[in-house]
Amino acid sequence: MKQYLILLLILFFALLQGAFLPSNLVLLTVIFFTILGEEKTAFLVTFFSGLFLDLVKGVYLGSSSAYFLLISGLLCLYASKFNSRQPLFLASVAFLGQLFWGKIFQDFWNFEEALVLGIFAFVLGLILKNFLISSQKIRV
Repeated sequence: MKQYLILLLILFFALLQGAFLPSNLVLLTVIFFTILGEEKTAFLVTFFSGLFLDLVKGVYLGSSSAYFLLISGLLCLYASKFNSRQPLFLASVAFLGQLFWGKIFQDFWNFEEALVLGIFAFVLGLILKNFLISSQKIRV
């Protein structure tokens, strides 16, 4: 059931991004779901989120899915070496992901959008970290 809710959220972000938002909120959602979810379901959600985004934007079907799967795969590989729930790690992944997204799909390095998405990921990472810490204190 959780996967259906996250797919609805991703569909909503894809519609927003396809209509008027320059920031890649779908990429940010994929990064956070890869960090928080199970690997098997994270890859499935990542694939369908790329398909949703391609359908909404009207680009080649599967191009965003391939890019999102690459980002998710790299995140899963580096999650064992680094603490992937640290806000600085999430911000750097979001920054680099958006930076290369701009170069691959828009043919230019878009530092401003990458910086905004990185800052947004950092703030959400701080909120997530504080929420996880407070929820663990309640359980004890």
